[in-house]
Amino acid sequence: MGATHIQAMTSVPGAVLAAVAARNEKALSGDLSEAGGNLDRGAAVVDFSGVAKFQDWRAMITTSDVEAVDICLPTEFHCEATLLAFEHGKHVLVEKPMALTAAECSEMLAAAHRAGKTLMVAHVLRFWPEYLELRRSIDNGGLGAVRRAIFERLCGLPDWSKWLTDSARSGGAIVDLLIHDVDQAIALFGLPQEVECRSVEAVDTIEAVLLYSSGLEVRIRGGWYPSGTPFSMGFEVEGTRGTMKLEGGRLEVKNSAEARNTATGWEPVTVPKGDGYESEIAYFVDCCREGRAPSRCLPEDSARAVQLSILLRQARLEEGRRLPCIV
Repeated sequence: MGATHIQAMTSVPGAVLAAVAARNEKALSGDLSEAGGNLDRGAAVVDFSGVAKFQDWRAMITTSDVEAVDICLPTEFHCEATLLAFEHGKHVLVEKPMALTAAECSEMLAAAHRAGKTLMVAHVLRFWPEYLELRRSIDNGGLGAVRRAIFERLCGLPDWSKWLTDSARSGGAIVDLLIHDVDQAIALFGLPQEVECRSVEAVDTIEAVLLYSSGLEVRIRGGWYPSGTPFSMGFEVEGTRGTMKLEGGRLEVKNSAEARNTATGWEPVTVPKGDGYESEIAYFVDCCREGRAPSRCLPEDSARAVQLSILLRQARLEEGRRLPCIV
């Protein structure tokens, strides 16, 4: 994600990359070609000639003259790095998940308040064009009252990483990967009343149900499958007036009253062009400049997403027993 954020940052007007930290000498030279990840975004060589370089991220935070820090460290360091950045008067953008525990999230929120600086967690789906279109369709009543929703996200075990597969460091697939969809559920529908969760594969997967007092059921499926499983993400949200789905990168909608186009009734939806990573970083930069809270991606919501993900992990251990959502 560090490589992804750096590439996105170069397209954000007024954002200047002033310092980088990495233990990998090749990466510090600007060669990011070995960066791994679920999305092939063509990591390349970046010119770091005018950039301060550090092998110790703590030294970068404490000694470099920067206004904001973008934290793409392993999750186990998110809280420590965030607290250090606020101690030294810097704004913070931190990759999801916010942290590994509810207590760490609370520490980060309190530190941001004391420092009077911007804290934002990089939940990029809040800036992803297809997911923004879904939100618009729900908010403007285009889908009617939502009756059910399914979010899916899966990929092969990230064995290109030395830390992601260690659940003590990453939180496992639920906290690291599926938190994207947990956060979407919170953003669109709020917190559920109860949850239940089961494993569906031998690696690190779930089939979870979030139950709301309105009768709405939100299902979250996916996780880490056997190595080599291709990455995919999508959703299907059904309302009283229509259904919207994202499948295979294609966004479509179906009107409940009539099938106006094809035999199935699905019609393509054109979304505004844009890169979610560029949009989230540009928004963070604007919040820092203007001294305002990131209302499109509040850190309090990000903390709730961590808590709800941890609850789903516990519910999976309970093998489907319904648990109350106390977050």
